[in-house]
Amino acid sequence: MASIPSFLNTRRVDEELTWKVRPEAAGHGSRQKAPPKAYFYWKRGGRLARSAEFTQSELEVEVERLSAAGEDPTQFVLALKKLALSRGS
Repeated sequence: MASIPSFLNTRRVDEELTWKVRPEAAGHGSRQKAPPKAYFYWKRGGRLARSAEFTQSELEVEVERLSAAGEDPTQFVLALKKLALSRGS
């Protein structure tokens, strides 16, 4: 996802944010290992309200954007660290 609308990342009071890092599926029959991505899920009332996925470089940009906007980037920074570790970088 190259461009993430800011409304995706504005956590509402009644939403729960969860995330995980996992490898992206490479194309069918591809022998190349695709880089991992961070997947974020916002739930409201136990139901998925929205989701977003980020590569490491996209997540770095998002952390900067959240910081500049005065929002708490803690969960995004944790995911970024895990992404970096999973890539071995």
